[in-house]
Amino acid sequence: MKPQEITAHIQAAARSFNAELLTNSYAETHSDSAQLRGLLSFLSPSRDEQSFLDLGTGNGYVAIALAVECPTCRVIGLDIAEEAIEQDVVNAKQQGLPNIEFRVFDGVTLPFKDSYFDGAVCRYAFHHLPQPEATLGELARTLRRGGKLVLADPIRSEDDVTDFINRFQDLKRDGHACIYRFRNFVDLVGRHGFELIDRFESSISFGRARNREYDELLASTPTPVREAYDVRIDGEEIRMTFRILNAVFLNRK
Repeated sequence: MKPQEITAHIQAAARSFNAELLTNSYAETHSDSAQLRGLLSFLSPSRDEQSFLDLGTGNGYVAIALAVECPTCRVIGLDIAEEAIEQDVVNAKQQGLPNIEFRVFDGVTLPFKDSYFDGAVCRYAFHHLPQPEATLGELARTLRRGGKLVLADPIRSEDDVTDFINRFQDLKRDGHACIYRFRNFVDLVGRHGFELIDRFESSISFGRARNREYDELLASTPTPVREAYDVRIDGEEIRMTFRILNAVFLNRK
């Protein structure tokens, strides 16, 4: 992307998520206690004074759970959505969590010194990164050698021969960038010195209100591709399910 395109991309995402992140419907759709336990297990916080980053923290779902899990750890949540971050700060204070901090960032670079964090997590935000290569480089820089990077993101089905998943996500205009196939995802992360050491799968089901663009896309999409995402029409709503790759990588740099 060109610089002006990156700015427009981030602004579109911020507008969308400022309006959505703190709604009850968002919390209900994106909450997953079993997945959350798995992600925290990957990070394996100890009782030592470790530092963790929650990149794309959104409504603070992972960051707050991590701060509760490890009271002696320092947790920093970053997001581009200013209004959501403001509410996250309020929520952390209400829960009496002095070991957590929320900040707004530019969507690409991380404002921290080298080897600052012991671990980092990015849940449901990777496919919104406008410059994933640059941000992965930043994660490699700010994670200590041997630190863990935990990524949880949708994965494009091997049966998706039309790239339906990205064409569908683009229609929401919320700063979507790219959802990768499993091997492409692992290769991309691996180019920055990260080694995949464990993973598990989960899923997320959600609905979108129908409109002409969605209907035209669905009409042109082969049945096997629609079946790969369990696409269903329920009145004026489109329902579907995405597979989620939950993976932990070790920083070898």
